[in-house]
Amino acid sequence: MNVYVMDSPDEITGIVESYESIIWNMQFFGPGDFELVMPYTPENDLCQLGVMLVRELDIGSDEFHNVMRVEKRVITFDADRGWILTVSGGGLKKIVGQRIVWDRVSFEGENVEDAIRTVITDNIIDPEDTDRAIDDFILDTAVGFTDTFDAQLCGENISDWLQDTCQIYSYGWDVYIKSGKYVFTLIQGTDRVYGQSGVDPVVFSPEFENLLKATYTNTIEKIYNVARVKGEDLDTGAPFVSVGSGSGLDRRELYVDGGSVKSDEIITEATYLSMLQTYGSEELAAQSEIMQQFEGEITQGLYELGVDFFLGDRVEVQLLNMTAKSRIIEMIYSEDAQGSSLIPTFAEWEV
Repeated sequence: MNVYVMDSPDEITGIVESYESIIWNMQFFGPGDFELVMPYTPENDLCQLGVMLVRELDIGSDEFHNVMRVEKRVITFDADRGWILTVSGGGLKKIVGQRIVWDRVSFEGENVEDAIRTVITDNIIDPEDTDRAIDDFILDTAVGFTDTFDAQLCGENISDWLQDTCQIYSYGWDVYIKSGKYVFTLIQGTDRVYGQSGVDPVVFSPEFENLLKATYTNTIEKIYNVARVKGEDLDTGAPFVSVGSGSGLDRRELYVDGGSVKSDEIITEATYLSMLQTYGSEELAAQSEIMQQFEGEITQGLYELGVDFFLGDRVEVQLLNMTAKSRIIEMIYSEDAQGSSLIPTFAEWEV
């Protein structure tokens, strides 16, 4: 599989035809990452810092998906292999992480999707300081999510905030290239479990010979389900709110300093407390690990990624005596001299 080099969103400048190994990690909530190991040649030396790489299978007529950016180059010499170039970096989504929420902004009963689009517009597409704008960055058509929240932001890394927020509401997000533009989009994912009208089910199971390896992990090592959130210090004292639920030995508490969430004269006390709750929920999501997840190696003989199912879809997984409905939150493609593999990670496990 060829890997193409792009200096800009509307120009392919080179091609990597030979390499020793490739790892392409695509994520639903996070930005993803990659590593490409290849002989050091003049052609491969086009993989300079900052350029974009895209796999042949991710190129459409005018779209480029699962694009990565080179952030690190390592050149080594081995007597048996010669000069080797290793490039690595993150998904194109990481360009969103080059910006922070510059000015304090409050959302009161705001639609979450609209708030996300506002943050992207005000800090990347059309900021007051034009030096902060990223050229050719646009918003995709809105999905139409209906969740609402009260939130206050100031100084957050936008990529980190998106990851935490989207985990709470089970949204995915992406930045892809279309017609020479960087396009930001939210992703809903499709429910492909049995019983969904008009959708062919997708099931991974040893019985169907499409599940080659499997690891099921269930952990409580780093789980918080209740947060005690302290607000800003006021003349009347600092307000506190609680989010989450749990009791007895199942209750795991986290203290959160929400002093960065500021009260304004225009914000009612109820709205301010709701903003603290939103902040606490984000911290619970950020500092907790997924309790149940499944990693496996699959074959595409029965279902093909990008055709029959996609990153973010909910599918069925059959393992031992369990049949679970789970969302695909990560997909790692790897290839080397021993062959290729496709390794998904499933979360939001529902037995």
